[in-house]
Amino acid sequence: MAFDLLSLVRRRRDGAEPSEAERRFHRGVRSVVDLVAPAALESSRSHVLVDNRYVRVLALAEYPRYVHPNWLGQLIDFDEPLDLSLHLEPLDSGATIRSLTHKLVELQSSRLLDARSGKIANAEREVAYEDVERLRDALQRGEEGVFSASLYLCLRAPTAAALDDLTRRVEAALGGMLAASRPALYEMLPAFFSCLPAGQDHLGRCRNLDTTSAATMLPFTSSHLSMERGILYGISVHNNSLVIFDPFSRELENANKVVFAKSGAGKSYACKVEALRALMLGIEYYVIDPEDEYRRVCEAVGGQYIRLAGTSPHRINPFDLPTAAATDDDSRDPLAERVLALQGLLGLMLADRGSTLNQREKGALDTALYETYERAGVTREARTHNRSAPVLRDLHAVLRVKGDPYGLADRLERYVDGSLGQVFSSPTSVDLDRPFVVFNVRDLEPELRPLGVYLIADYIWRQVRAARRPRMLLIDEAWSLVQHEEGARFLSSMARQARKYYLGLTTVTQDVEDFLNAPEGHTVLANSSVQLLMRQDSSTIDAVTQTFRLSAGEREFLLSCRKGEGLFFSRGNHIALRVEASPAEHALATTDPAELAEREEA
Repeated sequence: MAFDLLSLVRRRRDGAEPSEAERRFHRGVRSVVDLVAPAALESSRSHVLVDNRYVRVLALAEYPRYVHPNWLGQLIDFDEPLDLSLHLEPLDSGATIRSLTHKLVELQSSRLLDARSGKIANAEREVAYEDVERLRDALQRGEEGVFSASLYLCLRAPTAAALDDLTRRVEAALGGMLAASRPALYEMLPAFFSCLPAGQDHLGRCRNLDTTSAATMLPFTSSHLSMERGILYGISVHNNSLVIFDPFSRELENANKVVFAKSGAGKSYACKVEALRALMLGIEYYVIDPEDEYRRVCEAVGGQYIRLAGTSPHRINPFDLPTAAATDDDSRDPLAERVLALQGLLGLMLADRGSTLNQREKGALDTALYETYERAGVTREARTHNRSAPVLRDLHAVLRVKGDPYGLADRLERYVDGSLGQVFSSPTSVDLDRPFVVFNVRDLEPELRPLGVYLIADYIWRQVRAARRPRMLLIDEAWSLVQHEEGARFLSSMARQARKYYLGLTTVTQDVEDFLNAPEGHTVLANSSVQLLMRQDSSTIDAVTQTFRLSAGEREFLLSCRKGEGLFFSRGNHIALRVEASPAEHALATTDPAELAEREEA
């Protein structure tokens, strides 16, 4: 049948009655109703059947006497999907005040009768009198309003048995909150309509609430942490929401983070996935790698790989000074700052484990260091700082020439000659000019690793002070540095000052007790806005529980969680998350020996 669309539009505009042809035409046009309407809807006594899914609506009948903000969070974070529908309608305050006044008169009359009879005051009545009086006064002053509130829970399940089981679990959760619900028996259809997005209350199970009580129900919040811009750290275990977090957000005190976990819990995996995603936000990453785990990540992103060992061509000279162009603060004394940093490095080298250099030894080193720079033509004048810096071998020569009553030159001998001399006494041969840099210290002897970590961290510290850009320094197995007094002091100082230079310090350790037993370890923890706790051993869980004040549920979670799961703490939020990586990220981040062996065979 031919049909003129232009005449249809004109007839609609003029308000004319549609013809039979027009009605047929509209029946053939798809609308929103065709897209959202179910194929069938069957209502029974205790449920509604919608497209072969069983639906039941519970109406909240009893509210807790005392509530707190977000008291509905336990329902929103329920482990099964459900719809929570809240209807609020303001009521006339004047009528409420008159009703409350009448109620006060009744309660006061009852009190007077009991007093004349010599009876003891009824406790329940006294509480009711105080509540009514307080609410009436607040309404009269305009501090409170009155609302008619209806709260419905819409449950869905594939079978009737599953729906009954879900109903019992939800009712048990409400009982734990000192609340109670009732199913809308014989009224399931209007109850179901009350939970639709139309926002209309067809059931009418109301409860009068004041403004303060109603405010505790809004807005809905749950155990999620998401920012507009940030790194995807993982997925919430409880509600599958995305945990997106910006470590350099202005809402945080600093960008520092600590990661505590037992061996094999996935802490390095999580850190590698985080580093890959941080690069996409323009965050530069420096990694101190003790086990050669970050090489594949570094090669994939075109980073710079530096192996610190006697047979490696890569060298870092701790005597290097920042150039005059990088030192724009006239109040700073770069030479004095460098001598102070060298004192810390030499303290690690020359002092016995668990001790430090005495004041006389430090004074002798201080004098020798300044003389070493003078022999190289470097003074406090900024224009001399562009000259070639001396090396550790030059300091050793100065100590020999000046006389060494404290034996400092003898103790320094092993770091000057032989293979160690190549590591610690050579000019710098690396350049931190790429956004991802990995320092491999695996081939250093265990007793030399704290020196290597200190040397690398000190070199990075000089770089970040020269130019402010968002950077992250990740120190894996940081407990080895905390074992030495000078290394622990340097780590705590960096944690306190990193924020000023747009640097975030990430410390990763599996030896939690050794890290927390040192005062500097607590300083690092106190200056870290983010904490990530992954699976813990039963021998260390007590220390972690006491330090982070974990609840019983959080404690059990850390003892039983799977690989890649943990608790993410920041801004007062405790989020149980699961690290999820894409196939490409997983291929770069995994350290599973079986998987790596299969890949090599393939």
